[in-house]
Amino acid sequence: MLNRTISPAIPQPEKIKIPEPEIVTLENGVPLFKVNLGTQDVIKVELIFEAGINYSSAPLIANATNDMLDEGSGIYSSAQIAEMLDMYGAYFQTDCGNDFASVTLYSLTKFIDQTLPIFQTIVSEPNFDQNEINTFATQGKQRLSVSLNKVDFLARRNFLNAIYGENSVVGKMVKAEHYDALSHEQLANFYNEKYKKGLKAVVVAGKFTESNVNSIKELIKSLGFTNSSIKPSIEELLLNPEKIYITKKDSVQSAIRIGKKMFNRKHPDYFKFSILNTVLGGYFGSRLMSNIREDKGYTYGIGSGLATNLNDGYFFISTEVGSDVCKDAIKEIYFETERLRNEKIPTEELQLVKNYLFGAFQRSIDGPFSLADRQKSLFLNSLNNSHLEQYLTELANITPDILLECAQKHLEQTSFTEVVAGP
Repeated sequence: MLNRTISPAIPQPEKIKIPEPEIVTLENGVPLFKVNLGTQDVIKVELIFEAGINYSSAPLIANATNDMLDEGSGIYSSAQIAEMLDMYGAYFQTDCGNDFASVTLYSLTKFIDQTLPIFQTIVSEPNFDQNEINTFATQGKQRLSVSLNKVDFLARRNFLNAIYGENSVVGKMVKAEHYDALSHEQLANFYNEKYKKGLKAVVVAGKFTESNVNSIKELIKSLGFTNSSIKPSIEELLLNPEKIYITKKDSVQSAIRIGKKMFNRKHPDYFKFSILNTVLGGYFGSRLMSNIREDKGYTYGIGSGLATNLNDGYFFISTEVGSDVCKDAIKEIYFETERLRNEKIPTEELQLVKNYLFGAFQRSIDGPFSLADRQKSLFLNSLNNSHLEQYLTELANITPDILLECAQKHLEQTSFTEVVAGP
Protein backbone atom coordinates (compact mmCIF):
# COMPACT_ATOMS: atom_id res chain seq x y z
CA MET A 1 0.00 0.00 0.00
CA LEU A 2 1.15 3.52 -0.80
CA ASN A 3 2.42 5.37 2.29
CA ARG A 4 1.16 8.90 1.83
CA THR A 5 3.13 10.19 4.84
CA ILE A 6 6.35 9.86 2.85
CA SER A 7 7.02 12.46 0.16
CA PRO A 8 7.95 11.05 -3.24
CA ALA A 9 11.56 11.38 -4.30
CA ILE A 10 12.35 14.44 -6.39
CA PRO A 11 14.91 13.49 -9.03
CA GLN A 12 17.36 16.15 -10.09
CA PRO A 13 17.65 16.59 -13.85
CA GLU A 14 20.82 15.09 -15.28
CA LYS A 15 20.98 17.72 -18.01
CA ILE A 16 18.99 20.89 -18.63
CA LYS A 17 19.05 22.01 -22.24
CA ILE A 18 19.36 25.78 -22.47
CA PRO A 19 18.29 27.01 -25.93
CA GLU A 20 20.77 29.33 -27.60
CA PRO A 21 19.33 32.49 -29.17
CA GLU A 22 20.10 33.34 -32.77
CA ILE A 23 22.25 36.47 -32.84
CA VAL A 24 22.43 38.79 -35.83
CA THR A 25 24.74 41.81 -36.02
CA LEU A 26 22.92 44.84 -37.41
CA GLU A 27 24.45 47.42 -39.74
CA ASN A 28 25.23 49.71 -36.80
CA GLY A 29 27.16 46.90 -35.08
CA VAL A 30 24.51 46.28 -32.44
CA PRO A 31 23.52 42.63 -31.82
CA LEU A 32 19.93 41.52 -32.36
CA PHE A 33 18.86 38.48 -30.31
CA LYS A 34 16.09 36.30 -31.75
CA VAL A 35 14.18 33.91 -29.49
CA ASN A 36 11.53 32.44 -31.79
CA LEU A 37 9.54 30.15 -29.51
CA GLY A 38 6.08 29.76 -28.05
CA THR A 39 2.61 29.02 -29.33
CA GLN A 40 0.91 32.40 -28.85
CA ASP A 41 0.99 34.94 -31.69
CA VAL A 42 2.66 37.60 -29.56
CA ILE A 43 5.96 39.37 -30.15
CA LYS A 44 8.19 41.39 -27.85
CA VAL A 45 10.63 43.98 -29.21
CA GLU A 46 13.04 45.41 -26.66
CA LEU A 47 15.72 48.06 -27.16
CA ILE A 48 18.38 48.21 -24.44
CA PHE A 49 20.47 51.31 -23.85
CA GLU A 50 23.54 52.18 -21.81
CA ALA A 51 21.44 54.79 -20.04
CA GLY A 52 21.00 53.57 -16.48
CA ILE A 53 21.21 55.57 -13.28
CA ASN A 54 25.00 55.23 -13.13
CA TYR A 55 25.28 57.18 -16.38
CA SER A 56 23.50 60.27 -15.08
CA SER A 57 25.09 63.23 -13.34
CA ALA A 58 22.31 63.74 -10.80
CA PRO A 59 19.38 61.81 -9.31
CA LEU A 60 16.22 61.31 -11.37
CA ILE A 61 17.62 62.30 -14.77
CA ALA A 62 17.94 58.72 -16.06
CA ASN A 63 14.60 57.65 -14.57
CA ALA A 64 12.77 60.73 -15.82
CA THR A 65 14.16 60.45 -19.35
CA ASN A 66 13.12 56.81 -19.56
CA ASP A 67 9.69 57.40 -18.05
CA MET A 68 8.91 60.46 -20.21
CA LEU A 69 9.55 58.80 -23.59
CA ASP A 70 5.86 58.07 -24.21
CA GLU A 71 4.59 61.27 -22.60
CA GLY A 72 4.28 62.97 -25.96
CA SER A 73 6.31 62.13 -29.06
CA GLY A 74 6.34 63.77 -32.46
CA ILE A 75 2.88 65.12 -33.24
CA TYR A 76 1.17 62.82 -30.73
CA SER A 77 0.26 63.44 -27.12
CA SER A 78 0.62 60.76 -24.47
CA ALA A 79 -3.13 60.12 -24.63
CA GLN A 80 -3.02 59.67 -28.41
CA ILE A 81 -0.09 57.26 -28.14
CA ALA A 82 -1.93 55.19 -25.56
CA GLU A 83 -5.09 55.16 -27.68
CA MET A 84 -3.24 54.02 -30.82
CA LEU A 85 -1.52 51.19 -28.97
CA ASP A 86 -4.77 50.14 -27.32
CA MET A 87 -6.46 49.93 -30.70
CA TYR A 88 -4.06 47.12 -31.68
CA GLY A 89 -3.94 45.46 -28.29
CA ALA A 90 -0.31 46.52 -27.89
CA TYR A 91 1.59 47.68 -24.83
CA PHE A 92 4.63 49.93 -24.35
CA GLN A 93 6.88 49.55 -21.32
CA THR A 94 9.95 51.37 -20.01
CA ASP A 95 12.47 50.28 -17.42
CA CYS A 96 15.52 51.95 -15.90
CA GLY A 97 18.06 50.18 -13.70
CA ASN A 98 21.47 51.11 -12.34
CA ASP A 99 23.33 50.11 -15.51
CA PHE A 100 20.84 49.90 -18.38
CA ALA A 101 17.53 51.34 -19.52
CA SER A 102 15.12 49.72 -21.93
CA VAL A 103 11.98 50.36 -23.96
CA THR A 104 9.76 47.45 -24.92
CA LEU A 105 6.86 46.91 -27.30
CA TYR A 106 4.48 43.99 -26.76
CA SER A 107 2.28 43.41 -29.77
CA LEU A 108 0.13 40.80 -31.45
CA THR A 109 2.31 39.45 -34.23
CA LYS A 110 -0.36 40.10 -36.86
CA PHE A 111 -0.34 43.81 -36.00
CA ILE A 112 3.41 44.33 -35.69
CA ASP A 113 3.59 46.31 -38.97
CA GLN A 114 1.00 48.70 -37.54
CA THR A 115 2.54 49.03 -34.06
CA LEU A 116 6.21 49.38 -35.08
CA PRO A 117 5.70 52.90 -36.53
CA ILE A 118 4.10 53.98 -33.24
CA PHE A 119 7.02 52.42 -31.37
CA GLN A 120 9.43 54.26 -33.67
CA THR A 121 7.76 57.61 -32.95
CA ILE A 122 7.95 57.05 -29.19
CA VAL A 123 11.61 56.07 -29.24
CA SER A 124 12.92 58.55 -31.81
CA GLU A 125 10.81 61.69 -31.32
CA PRO A 126 10.24 62.28 -27.58
CA ASN A 127 9.12 65.84 -26.91
CA PHE A 128 10.15 66.12 -23.25
CA ASP A 129 7.56 68.86 -22.94
CA GLN A 130 8.27 71.02 -19.89
CA ASN A 131 4.62 70.92 -18.84
CA GLU A 132 4.73 67.12 -18.83
CA ILE A 133 8.01 67.25 -16.91
CA ASN A 134 6.41 69.57 -14.36
CA THR A 135 3.53 67.10 -13.96
CA PHE A 136 6.04 64.26 -13.54
CA ALA A 137 7.86 66.31 -10.89
CA THR A 138 4.67 67.22 -9.02
CA GLN A 139 3.51 63.61 -8.90
CA GLY A 140 7.00 62.47 -7.93
CA LYS A 141 7.17 64.91 -5.03
CA GLN A 142 3.76 63.75 -3.84
CA ARG A 143 4.89 60.10 -3.92
CA LEU A 144 8.12 61.05 -2.15
CA SER A 145 6.18 62.88 0.56
CA VAL A 146 4.05 59.79 1.15
CA SER A 147 7.05 57.44 1.02
CA LEU A 148 8.96 59.47 3.60
CA ASN A 149 6.30 58.43 6.09
CA LYS A 150 7.00 54.73 5.44
CA VAL A 151 9.71 53.09 7.49
CA ASP A 152 10.60 50.54 4.80
CA PHE A 153 11.34 53.34 2.32
CA LEU A 154 13.45 55.20 4.88
CA ALA A 155 15.45 52.09 5.73
CA ARG A 156 16.03 51.17 2.09
CA ARG A 157 17.27 54.55 0.92
CA ASN A 158 19.46 55.12 3.96
CA PHE A 159 20.95 51.65 3.50
CA LEU A 160 21.94 52.39 -0.11
CA ASN A 161 23.32 55.75 0.97
CA ALA A 162 25.39 54.07 3.68
CA ILE A 163 26.97 51.43 1.44
CA TYR A 164 27.41 53.52 -1.75
CA GLY A 165 28.03 56.97 -0.34
CA GLU A 166 26.59 60.39 -1.05
CA ASN A 167 28.83 60.91 -4.10
CA SER A 168 27.24 57.97 -5.92
CA VAL A 169 24.05 58.61 -7.90
CA VAL A 170 22.73 55.25 -6.62
CA GLY A 171 23.52 56.18 -3.02
CA LYS A 172 22.35 59.81 -3.12
CA MET A 173 18.96 60.24 -1.47
CA VAL A 174 16.33 61.84 -3.71
CA LYS A 175 14.84 65.08 -2.38
CA ALA A 176 12.07 67.38 -3.57
CA GLU A 177 14.59 69.83 -5.03
CA HIS A 178 15.86 67.12 -7.39
CA TYR A 179 12.39 66.99 -8.94
CA ASP A 180 12.26 70.80 -9.13
CA ALA A 181 15.57 70.83 -11.02
CA LEU A 182 14.34 68.60 -13.87
CA SER A 183 14.17 70.40 -17.19
CA HIS A 184 13.64 69.81 -20.89
CA GLU A 185 17.31 70.56 -21.52
CA GLN A 186 18.52 67.98 -18.98
CA LEU A 187 16.37 65.19 -20.36
CA ALA A 188 16.99 66.04 -24.02
CA ASN A 189 20.75 66.11 -23.48
CA PHE A 190 20.68 62.79 -21.64
CA TYR A 191 18.56 61.26 -24.40
CA ASN A 192 20.85 62.53 -27.16
CA GLU A 193 23.98 61.22 -25.43
CA LYS A 194 22.81 57.99 -23.83
CA TYR A 195 19.98 56.79 -26.08
CA LYS A 196 20.99 57.91 -29.56
CA LYS A 197 24.62 56.90 -28.90
CA GLY A 198 24.01 54.14 -26.39
CA LEU A 199 22.01 51.38 -28.08
CA LYS A 200 23.44 48.20 -26.55
CA ALA A 201 21.23 45.41 -27.91
CA VAL A 202 17.90 44.55 -29.52
CA VAL A 203 15.86 41.56 -28.34
CA VAL A 204 13.01 40.01 -30.35
CA ALA A 205 11.10 37.23 -28.60
CA GLY A 206 7.85 35.35 -29.14
CA LYS A 207 6.30 33.89 -32.26
CA PHE A 208 7.34 35.72 -35.41
CA THR A 209 8.41 35.36 -39.03
CA GLU A 210 11.57 36.44 -40.81
CA SER A 211 9.50 39.14 -42.46
CA ASN A 212 8.72 40.52 -38.98
CA VAL A 213 12.44 40.53 -38.17
CA ASN A 214 13.20 42.41 -41.39
CA SER A 215 10.66 45.07 -40.41
CA ILE A 216 12.38 45.44 -37.04
CA LYS A 217 15.78 45.69 -38.74
CA GLU A 218 14.44 48.49 -40.91
CA LEU A 219 13.12 50.22 -37.81
CA ILE A 220 16.55 50.11 -36.13
CA LYS A 221 18.21 51.34 -39.31
CA SER A 222 15.82 54.28 -39.59
CA LEU A 223 16.46 55.28 -35.97
CA GLY A 224 20.13 55.85 -36.70
CA PHE A 225 21.11 54.93 -33.14
CA THR A 226 24.69 53.81 -32.49
CA ASN A 227 26.72 52.46 -29.59
CA SER A 228 29.78 54.39 -28.48
CA SER A 229 30.29 52.22 -25.38
CA ILE A 230 30.96 55.20 -23.13
CA LYS A 231 31.27 53.69 -19.68
CA PRO A 232 29.97 55.45 -16.57
CA SER A 233 32.44 56.87 -14.08
CA ILE A 234 32.02 54.82 -10.92
CA GLU A 235 34.10 55.40 -7.84
CA GLU A 236 35.29 52.18 -6.25
CA LEU A 237 34.45 52.92 -2.65
CA LEU A 238 34.02 50.54 0.24
CA LEU A 239 32.61 52.38 3.23
CA ASN A 240 33.01 51.30 6.83
CA PRO A 241 30.06 49.41 8.36
CA GLU A 242 27.64 51.62 10.26
CA LYS A 243 24.67 51.36 12.59
CA ILE A 244 22.03 53.91 11.64
CA TYR A 245 18.72 54.64 13.33
CA ILE A 246 16.10 56.84 11.63
CA THR A 247 13.41 58.06 13.98
CA LYS A 248 9.80 57.96 12.77
CA LYS A 249 7.83 58.74 15.89
CA ASP A 250 4.32 57.93 14.70
CA SER A 251 5.23 54.48 13.34
CA VAL A 252 4.04 51.29 15.01
CA GLN A 253 6.54 49.19 13.07
CA SER A 254 10.29 49.25 12.56
CA ALA A 255 11.97 48.49 9.24
CA ILE A 256 15.28 46.64 9.35
CA ARG A 257 17.87 46.60 6.56
CA ILE A 258 21.14 44.76 7.18
CA GLY A 259 23.84 44.02 4.63
CA LYS A 260 26.92 45.23 2.82
CA LYS A 261 28.46 45.97 -0.54
CA MET A 262 29.60 42.82 -2.30
CA PHE A 263 30.47 41.36 -5.69
CA ASN A 264 28.85 40.82 -9.07
CA ARG A 265 28.13 37.66 -11.08
CA LYS A 266 31.71 37.19 -12.23
CA HIS A 267 33.09 36.66 -8.72
CA PRO A 268 34.23 33.08 -8.04
CA ASP A 269 32.01 32.92 -4.93
CA TYR A 270 28.87 34.21 -6.65
CA PHE A 271 27.16 30.83 -7.14
CA LYS A 272 28.13 29.55 -3.70
CA PHE A 273 26.85 32.68 -1.99
CA SER A 274 23.63 32.66 -4.04
CA ILE A 275 22.89 29.14 -2.76
CA LEU A 276 23.88 30.13 0.78
CA ASN A 277 21.57 33.15 0.55
CA THR A 278 18.66 30.88 -0.43
CA VAL A 279 19.22 28.84 2.73
CA LEU A 280 19.34 32.01 4.83
CA GLY A 281 16.47 34.03 3.39
CA GLY A 282 15.97 33.41 -0.30
CA TYR A 283 12.73 31.42 -0.30
CA PHE A 284 9.63 30.86 1.82
CA GLY A 285 11.14 27.91 3.70
CA SER A 286 14.35 29.77 4.55
CA ARG A 287 15.87 29.94 8.01
CA LEU A 288 14.95 33.59 8.51
CA MET A 289 11.32 32.88 7.62
CA SER A 290 11.20 29.75 9.78
CA ASN A 291 12.67 31.52 12.79
CA ILE A 292 11.43 35.10 12.71
CA ARG A 293 8.03 34.57 11.09
CA GLU A 294 6.96 31.00 11.84
CA ASP A 295 8.57 30.47 15.24
CA LYS A 296 8.75 33.95 16.80
CA GLY A 297 5.88 35.64 14.98
CA TYR A 298 7.79 38.92 14.76
CA THR A 299 6.96 39.64 11.10
CA TYR A 300 4.75 38.74 8.18
CA GLY A 301 7.74 38.36 5.90
CA ILE A 302 11.52 38.52 5.89
CA GLY A 303 14.03 37.79 3.18
CA SER A 304 17.57 38.25 1.97
CA GLY A 305 19.07 38.79 -1.45
CA LEU A 306 22.15 39.52 -3.51
CA ALA A 307 21.59 42.37 -5.96
CA THR A 308 24.22 42.61 -8.70
CA ASN A 309 25.34 45.38 -11.05
CA LEU A 310 28.01 45.46 -13.73
CA ASN A 311 30.72 46.60 -11.33
CA ASP A 312 29.59 45.36 -7.94
CA GLY A 313 26.64 44.11 -5.93
CA TYR A 314 25.18 44.23 -2.45
CA PHE A 315 23.78 41.74 0.01
CA PHE A 316 20.77 42.67 2.13
CA ILE A 317 18.39 41.29 4.73
CA SER A 318 15.08 43.12 4.89
CA THR A 319 11.99 42.99 7.10
CA GLU A 320 9.43 45.02 9.04
CA VAL A 321 8.59 44.05 12.59
CA GLY A 322 6.66 45.40 15.54
CA SER A 323 8.71 48.11 17.19
CA ASP A 324 8.53 46.33 20.55
CA VAL A 325 10.36 43.29 19.12
CA CYS A 326 12.82 45.10 16.84
CA LYS A 327 15.90 44.40 18.99
CA ASP A 328 14.88 40.77 19.41
CA ALA A 329 14.40 40.40 15.65
CA ILE A 330 17.87 41.80 14.94
CA LYS A 331 19.30 39.44 17.53
CA GLU A 332 17.65 36.47 15.77
CA ILE A 333 18.88 37.64 12.36
CA TYR A 334 22.45 37.58 13.61
CA PHE A 335 21.80 34.28 15.34
CA GLU A 336 20.96 32.76 11.95
CA THR A 337 23.96 34.27 10.14
CA GLU A 338 26.28 33.06 12.91
CA ARG A 339 24.72 29.60 12.85
CA LEU A 340 25.61 29.35 9.18
CA ARG A 341 29.17 30.36 10.03
CA ASN A 342 29.54 27.80 12.82
CA GLU A 343 27.41 24.79 11.85
CA LYS A 344 27.22 22.75 8.68
CA ILE A 345 23.87 22.83 6.92
CA PRO A 346 22.18 19.43 7.34
CA THR A 347 22.21 17.34 4.16
CA GLU A 348 18.41 17.04 4.12
CA GLU A 349 17.93 20.82 4.32
CA LEU A 350 20.51 21.44 1.60
CA GLN A 351 18.82 18.87 -0.65
CA LEU A 352 15.52 20.70 -0.23
CA VAL A 353 17.15 23.96 -1.26
CA LYS A 354 18.83 22.33 -4.26
CA ASN A 355 15.49 20.90 -5.41
CA TYR A 356 13.91 24.35 -5.07
CA LEU A 357 16.69 26.05 -7.03
CA PHE A 358 16.67 23.46 -9.82
CA GLY A 359 12.93 24.02 -10.19
CA ALA A 360 13.29 27.80 -10.08
CA PHE A 361 15.95 27.67 -12.79
CA GLN A 362 13.76 25.61 -15.10
CA ARG A 363 10.88 28.05 -14.60
CA SER A 364 13.22 30.93 -15.44
CA ILE A 365 13.78 29.60 -18.98
CA ASP A 366 10.20 28.49 -19.59
CA GLY A 367 8.74 30.42 -22.51
CA PRO A 368 10.24 32.83 -25.04
CA PHE A 369 10.03 35.98 -22.89
CA SER A 370 11.63 34.37 -19.83
CA LEU A 371 14.35 32.79 -21.95
CA ALA A 372 14.99 36.10 -23.71
CA ASP A 373 15.37 37.84 -20.33
CA ARG A 374 17.92 35.21 -19.27
CA GLN A 375 19.94 35.59 -22.45
CA LYS A 376 19.73 39.36 -22.29
CA SER A 377 21.09 39.34 -18.74
CA LEU A 378 23.99 37.11 -19.77
CA PHE A 379 24.93 39.38 -22.67
CA LEU A 380 24.73 42.59 -20.66
CA ASN A 381 27.05 41.07 -18.07
CA SER A 382 29.49 39.82 -20.75
CA LEU A 383 28.59 36.19 -20.04
CA ASN A 384 27.16 33.28 -22.05
CA ASN A 385 25.43 29.93 -21.58
CA SER A 386 28.56 28.44 -20.01
CA HIS A 387 27.82 30.65 -17.02
CA LEU A 388 24.45 28.95 -16.57
CA GLU A 389 25.98 25.53 -17.07
CA GLN A 390 28.58 26.33 -14.43
CA TYR A 391 25.78 27.33 -12.05
CA LEU A 392 23.96 24.03 -12.59
CA THR A 393 27.19 22.10 -12.05
CA GLU A 394 28.00 23.96 -8.84
CA LEU A 395 24.43 23.55 -7.61
CA ALA A 396 24.55 19.80 -8.20
CA ASN A 397 27.91 19.45 -6.45
CA ILE A 398 27.55 21.94 -3.59
CA THR A 399 28.24 20.50 -0.13
CA PRO A 400 27.72 21.62 3.48
CA ASP A 401 31.48 22.09 3.81
CA ILE A 402 31.66 24.45 0.85
CA LEU A 403 28.77 26.55 2.18
CA LEU A 404 30.27 26.65 5.68
CA GLU A 405 33.49 28.07 4.26
CA CYS A 406 31.51 30.59 2.19
CA ALA A 407 29.51 31.73 5.24
CA GLN A 408 32.67 32.15 7.32
CA LYS A 409 34.10 34.29 4.57
CA HIS A 410 31.14 36.56 3.81
CA LEU A 411 28.66 36.59 6.73
CA GLU A 412 30.80 38.08 9.46
CA GLN A 413 28.54 40.25 11.64
CA THR A 414 31.09 43.07 12.03
CA SER A 415 31.11 43.58 8.24
CA PHE A 416 27.41 44.48 8.06
CA THR A 417 25.81 47.90 7.91
CA GLU A 418 22.64 47.97 9.97
CA VAL A 419 19.83 50.44 9.29
CA VAL A 420 16.64 50.65 11.38
CA ALA A 421 13.77 53.07 10.84
CA GLY A 422 11.10 53.26 13.52
CA PRO A 423 9.77 55.14 16.56
